[in-house]
Amino acid sequence: MEDKKIQKRNKILRISGLIGLFLLVFGLSYALFTVTLNGTKKVKIKTGKLELQLLDSNNNPIYVTGQNSESSYAINLDNQVPVSDETGLGTQAFEFKLKNTGNIKASYTIYLDDVALEEGESRIDDEYIRYSLTKNGSEENPQALSSRELDKGTIDIDNTTNEYTLKIWIAENAINEAMDKVFNATLRVEGTQYVQNGPFEEGTMAATLYNASDKLTLSSDVANGFNSENESDGLYKYTDEEGTETYVYRGVDPNNYVDFAGQTWRILRIQSDGTVKLIRDEAVNYENTDYDSGSATDNGVTYRRIQYNKTGQSDDDSKYSTSNIKSYVEAWYNATMTSYDSKIATNEYCSDRTEDHTSAGYTGYFGNNDWTKLYGLYNRVNWGDYDPTDAKYEGENNSWNDELYAQDIATVTLRPSVSCTTEKINSKVALITADEYILAGGRLWEEVNNYLVKGYYYWTMSPAGFSGNATSYSVSSYDYIGDDSVNDSSNGVLPVITLNANLAISSGEGTALSPYVIS
Repeated sequence: MEDKKIQKRNKILRISGLIGLFLLVFGLSYALFTVTLNGTKKVKIKTGKLELQLLDSNNNPIYVTGQNSESSYAINLDNQVPVSDETGLGTQAFEFKLKNTGNIKASYTIYLDDVALEEGESRIDDEYIRYSLTKNGSEENPQALSSRELDKGTIDIDNTTNEYTLKIWIAENAINEAMDKVFNATLRVEGTQYVQNGPFEEGTMAATLYNASDKLTLSSDVANGFNSENESDGLYKYTDEEGTETYVYRGVDPNNYVDFAGQTWRILRIQSDGTVKLIRDEAVNYENTDYDSGSATDNGVTYRRIQYNKTGQSDDDSKYSTSNIKSYVEAWYNATMTSYDSKIATNEYCSDRTEDHTSAGYTGYFGNNDWTKLYGLYNRVNWGDYDPTDAKYEGENNSWNDELYAQDIATVTLRPSVSCTTEKINSKVALITADEYILAGGRLWEEVNNYLVKGYYYWTMSPAGFSGNATSYSVSSYDYIGDDSVNDSSNGVLPVITLNANLAISSGEGTALSPYVIS
């Protein structure tokens, strides 16, 4: 891959006692079975100024079926059999809402609890239950019932409402041992007043990370590359042009190691909602010949080489949402990560295709091509004294003014974005963005060391541009980020996941020898 170097230079009020809100009761039995979802009592928490209420899809309070003439709700699905996830996602859904009608911000958790069975009934094992719970329009995601905690978070005041859709079915791999058994459960919601010390809820992973670090602040214009002489490894607060705040790990080797799912990860950043974004520390070696292009070994790491897309002749080939690499990453997740699914958030990932209308047409620094389209990060480059055409530094007889070039390139800054305005991907897994690489201390086109440099090339999910061939950004083995043809078959994949905000750190110091361990 040496030729690539030639191509670029480039959450105090706790509600006393247990607050149980029994929302739904279901019965599932294998073979011919019935699914029934009923309201079991008026679902409402109220204490002082804290008030949470669960409503049906028509904004009516949920009551016991048949006990209140004002409202009742039931869904009956008769004569069902085990089905595939695809069929399960097509079944009838129960829609409900969680609404905060009080004037205190609340923390809440939604649990799925077992309900006593009738005499003679046997309970079906959780491993044969599949479900999908969407929140505020998030993407449907079939999940194994590996945890009885379905959702956790905070909900603001002034009638803030979360809208949910729940579907539940018997997995298609249910075996004979599950025959004639019953799954009977209820959704329970617990709520407390939200208490915050600092920007994140105490006891959470985000709060621990925040309290363990000296917080530095990045200006809106970030220097193009981490300077180990003038900057310290650590946690930095950054606010982008949309006003979105985040805390990013930056530097050569900050203490951001995490042991999760039997793998080593690095923390990219703590998002404003308290979720924590991780990137796998090594490229994956998951073989799936539908998507990969064989294996490679670099710097002692054996990994699968993945094309971002199979072809690059169309500008749309750099779209992550329809890419080969998205299919590969999701196949890897489904094959290796589903047992940890309850701890991983469905996050909004961004493949920024905001078109830059100021730089298109430049040559030289962009690989001596006439670019008809440039995307994303290009919109946020401030060139300072640098001439992107390179003409300023080229003298007679093919001479090159290294001193002037170095002086001018040091004035280049960028404004990375952590907001997403185009190409939003709601998913359990994706890739790092070009902006996140810059925030970690990376540099655009020019070599500079940081903790995301691995000694081999790997993809980001950010499109770069089009010049007769679609390109997307990749992280090089030579300490910079640059554009690669999307059908390049030599780059690896470092998946990115986002941990739920309710998780906590049980041990570790974040170092390579003592990584953080998630409880």
